[in-house]
Amino acid sequence: MNQQLIKTQCQRCDQPIEFPPEGLGLVVECPHCGQATTLCEGISQTTEALSAGELKAAFTEAVPRSKTHLFYQLALFLVAAFMILLPVIYVSLIVLAGWSVYWYAVHAKVILAGFTGGLPVFLLKLAIYFGPIFGGSVAVIFMFKPLFAREPKRPEALTLNPALEPRLFQFIAHLSDLLLAPMPNRIELDCQPNASAGFRRGWLSFFGHDLVLTIGLPLAAGIDARQLAAVVAHEFGHFTQGTAMRFGYVINRVDRWLVRVVYERDSWDETLDEWSNSVHDSRLTLILSCAHIAVWLSRQVLKLLMICGHAASCFLSREMEFHADSCAINVAGSESFESMLIRLREQSILHSLAYQGLQQFWEKKHHLPDSIPDYLINLEKRMPADFHDQARNTLLNETTGLWATHPSAAQRIQKSRQQGAAGVFCLETPASVLFGDFAGTARTVTFMHYRQNLQLAVTPAMLKPAHSFFKEAAAES
Repeated sequence: MNQQLIKTQCQRCDQPIEFPPEGLGLVVECPHCGQATTLCEGISQTTEALSAGELKAAFTEAVPRSKTHLFYQLALFLVAAFMILLPVIYVSLIVLAGWSVYWYAVHAKVILAGFTGGLPVFLLKLAIYFGPIFGGSVAVIFMFKPLFAREPKRPEALTLNPALEPRLFQFIAHLSDLLLAPMPNRIELDCQPNASAGFRRGWLSFFGHDLVLTIGLPLAAGIDARQLAAVVAHEFGHFTQGTAMRFGYVINRVDRWLVRVVYERDSWDETLDEWSNSVHDSRLTLILSCAHIAVWLSRQVLKLLMICGHAASCFLSREMEFHADSCAINVAGSESFESMLIRLREQSILHSLAYQGLQQFWEKKHHLPDSIPDYLINLEKRMPADFHDQARNTLLNETTGLWATHPSAAQRIQKSRQQGAAGVFCLETPASVLFGDFAGTARTVTFMHYRQNLQLAVTPAMLKPAHSFFKEAAAES
């Protein structure tokens, strides 16, 4: 019987290499480039592993269109209107606060009348009169500031070229046709164990079909093609909702704006704190205390609006997720959808554990793995035998709280089993076969992630093969 060979790639030229199991860990000369390379279980290239015909044949039939109920669309409209009303209420409160400061400045002049008590008392009167005016003015300014607050610029992701990734684009195009969803104008890759979809240019794309689909490479490395179909179909499920998707976008943007302006601090807040810490005169302290109180009150008003809006947006978000789940179940089947949810939890746990170790490697030696997806694969092989059972149990035991944007896994699985769909996409080969050069792409995306998302001064020389980190850890222990 022929011996089973392990497939890997050269760490220098990325050319495929096959070797027997006993060669694992040996440093050999690459037959392609002649450079030294270590034989390891890595992410092998799969450029020709899947033909266009095989991929097309995996889509067996059409899927039923998941409809949205009239009550659901009406609820979306009402919540969107309510969310738009929140900034209007906030602006009204700013106007009211400004008018209150003006009213106090005009009618409180009587405090300054007379010089009874001498200069110290008069200075105290000045503080009592000007303190609320200064504090109120600062509060009005701080209340105006969130109206012009912009979101932090999102780090650039790797945009894929259809000519270099024909199979992946074919896969996504088939799913788009199946679900009657618009094809995204851009497909991006990042280093998150998840996927997302939305308007490519925000509000500028609101009235068109200028959409972007983002796929996390760690996710693609750890699931099969059928599970990836469920993930992408779920995102396309949001695309199919049309008007509801746009209402949802308005709701989410206002909700995120409220959360950001309530909890984020900026240079204005720091400047006010510095003034308070540097002043030792009790009368000036009184004036600055009025400013702090006024700013705190304005934040509490914002927080109240945020709580109301966030509760409404989370409820509607959970309903939108159920609709998107229905699309995913119709494509991949109820059984694969359930396995996908469990696999996402496992990937999320691995991702968290990996970053704990990567932080130590960076702080001690300034070395990092050249491929996070490859690192996660190696990490999973070394997890305890009950890892998968524990991940599944924690997932199924979760409950849905008021602030949850997604239904609980138990609720989603229950809906999936009730739907009882067999699915129309039956390909269970690793999802990495859809990429032309998964290993090379993973290294590129990992490097961008280190530099842009984590803001680390990483150079190519600091990146080492993923498997070498486990050897170092074993040697140290």
